[in-house]
Amino acid sequence: MHPAKKISLIAILTAAFAAPLAALAAYTGDTGLTATASQAGLGAAPTPLAVTIGTVISTALGLVGVVFLVLMVYAGFIWMIARGDEAKVEKAKDTIINCIIGIVVIVGAYAITNYIVTQLAKGGATATTTTCPSPCVNGCNPDNTCK
Repeated sequence: MHPAKKISLIAILTAAFAAPLAALAAYTGDTGLTATASQAGLGAAPTPLAVTIGTVISTALGLVGVVFLVLMVYAGFIWMIARGDEAKVEKAKDTIINCIIGIVVIVGAYAITNYIVTQLAKGGATATTTTCPSPCVNGCNPDNTCK
């Protein structure tokens, strides 16, 4: 095929495929995605960094807990098929004891992480609110008396 014909064919095909894309890109109307996202709870304020870090740590601790559970099942299986071999039974017992220690450490770490993230998410202190009696025009004092 002649080089000029190849270039013409490529230009025509490019224009044919690019023209609809240019037309679609020009549409800027409301598609309803914002309303749908807000109803799904996705259009809310971004998650605070402390909560995101806490979620990552909690997920990692959960995965490590699953690893300990798998090791516990493995040790039980080794003990069951030991057939009286003392070396295998001791290996299984050691693995089970180490898994129990690991699970206790993971549960403690999860509890500490959960407490810290909860405190960071609340701002570290509990807020006290006062309610004024309704006839107060200028607000109220901390002891709920009118100013």
